[in-house]
Amino acid sequence: MSILFSVIANNKNIISAYASCDGNFVDIVSEMLLKRPNIPDKMTYLHGKYLINYVVENGYVYLCVTDKACQRSRAFLFLNEIKRGFKMKNKDDYSNVLAAEMFRYSQDYNNIIIQDGALDEINKIEVECSESILGEKILMVKNEDNLEYSTISYVGRTPEKIIVSVERTNSHIILGMALILTVVIMYIFGPATFVAIIGIFFYLARRKT
Repeated sequence: MSILFSVIANNKNIISAYASCDGNFVDIVSEMLLKRPNIPDKMTYLHGKYLINYVVENGYVYLCVTDKACQRSRAFLFLNEIKRGFKMKNKDDYSNVLAAEMFRYSQDYNNIIIQDGALDEINKIEVECSESILGEKILMVKNEDNLEYSTISYVGRTPEKIIVSVERTNSHIILGMALILTVVIMYIFGPATFVAIIGIFFYLARRKT
């Protein structure tokens, strides 16, 4: 359930953007900005296994690309948040704010405060197929299992990288299961039998190599 890309544009000109993984996001979004209808001002486009969501206000377009598993409520709450922040902060470089909010709404959603009535409004937003404006253009995304976000601890510092790796999480699960299995074998058969099993395993592994 991740926000993969977000962008702020003034009409058809991209002002600030951030991608948490590799992909032709800018190409797809630029095409969408060119062909996007003037109404409605809030919309979701279904594009393969991705969702493209946007909000328009006073000529500014706030857009994000998510995977299908990401709830639309999460995406539009994120867009409303960056829209509020964009009005109040320096508009020259907003990519670090986009990255921080993408991380918060993708990985730390339990701490998001939802105002009364916000979800009811989001549920009324229409969903259409992207072919109506993108034609046969396809969004190509890479490295979805290793998302990167930039954060700034204080002004002027080089952004740090936070890596969210699915592979790393899986390795922790496998290690935990191996430890549990080890304890169970030792409990049932005793330490001597366990050592013998390990010895046989390594002997067979060496023969295969």
